[in-house]
Amino acid sequence: MDARLASCAALVLAFTSGAARAGTTPFGVPDVDAGDLVRRVVRSQRRVEAAFAGTTFDQREVKIDWGADGRAKEIASRLFYVLSREGDAEGSRELVEVDGRPATEVEKRKAGEEDEKGRKKRIEQKAAAEARQAERVSGDEDDPLVGRRRLSELIGRFVIQVVGVETVEGRPAYILDFEPDPAAPPAKSLGDRALNSLAGRALIDAVDFQVRSVVAHLTKPVKVAGGIVANVKQAEIVYTGQPLGKDLWFPCVVELRLTGKTALFFRLDTSFRFEFANLKRFRVDTESDVRPVENLGSAP
Repeated sequence: MDARLASCAALVLAFTSGAARAGTTPFGVPDVDAGDLVRRVVRSQRRVEAAFAGTTFDQREVKIDWGADGRAKEIASRLFYVLSREGDAEGSRELVEVDGRPATEVEKRKAGEEDEKGRKKRIEQKAAAEARQAERVSGDEDDPLVGRRRLSELIGRFVIQVVGVETVEGRPAYILDFEPDPAAPPAKSLGDRALNSLAGRALIDAVDFQVRSVVAHLTKPVKVAGGIVANVKQAEIVYTGQPLGKDLWFPCVVELRLTGKTALFFRLDTSFRFEFANLKRFRVDTESDVRPVENLGSAP
């Protein structure tokens, strides 16, 4: 599965790593067993990840710097064609468009170098995480790796409650509210500090046990290098997934907006939007024979 989709999966699974205990739910709220729900979501996510092998899709990245008047000051857009590979193998992507025009060879080369650096960093981080837990089996169904962390590690980060069920596009979905657990161990890395400060709501499809949406925000500022490099006072995250048929789910949009201060107290107000579309699956019979099997549709 492509690392960018895996990152989305790790993000949303972090928000679904717990639930209200059986027998303690208020009237009108489904009595859901926490462990069973977590295992169902993880197994369903693994199945969908495997289904992405040999697929291609479009990924558009949009970065917007906002002015003090609330208007967009600067907008940058890039379009990539992404190829997802089997299992844990890293996928690849090609930059094809920048700000609505064809990408130049220099821009393509620079994007490729950035991706290669990111790929090496992810491999190193994954190897370090596995080395720290060498006694555990990576494919353990009871406590699998979610991104670079064990599911059991993520469970303790949040206080999560199933607060109801609603119908979305004709399908039932569990409503989960989550907030930081005060008893969670202190976080060392910047990513863990940000994760430990998130609160919000997630919708879990009750048929496929896939994450339909997540809306989250920071409950307290997150400082980078003690606030010298940046002090992120507010952050809002939105994730939306969409069923494409045959139990296959695909992320439509991932949005992130950060506000605060950067080095030398410069104003920070930037948003990032990642759009995924045009998912297609291919079958490779020989090295010279690649044919589309089916078009699984486009995310809106």
